[in-house]
Amino acid sequence: MTVIAALLSIALFFAFGSSGAQKLVFNPAMSRVADHLGFTKRAYQRIGGIEVVGALGLLIGLASKGSSVLAIVNEVAAGGLFVMMVVAVALHVRRGDAFKYVAPALVLGVLVMLELIFRLF
Repeated sequence: MTVIAALLSIALFFAFGSSGAQKLVFNPAMSRVADHLGFTKRAYQRIGGIEVVGALGLLIGLASKGSSVLAIVNEVAAGGLFVMMVVAVALHVRRGDAFKYVAPALVLGVLVMLELIFRLF
């Protein structure tokens, strides 16, 4: 694994871990976002749980090499988080949100795809 992939894994762990934790706690800001996007509290907390598990998957696979089980965990986590960010961008665009609300999901999606590319090649 390259140094770039390792650094991206660490940065994405913190980004998705903190974002997922905020959704799990369901603070007032997350409550407004969930309402705006049409999610129930329970559904938004599930999304947060998936983000936390994905973040842990990125971190677990950090020390692995080649095609070991831990490397596959990292790749599956990265792929799942990428799909989540594509869906998030689509939901924000469908709601007609300004770019500043779409940008975080877009940037995280690009970064997680770059992590996966650097890890595989």
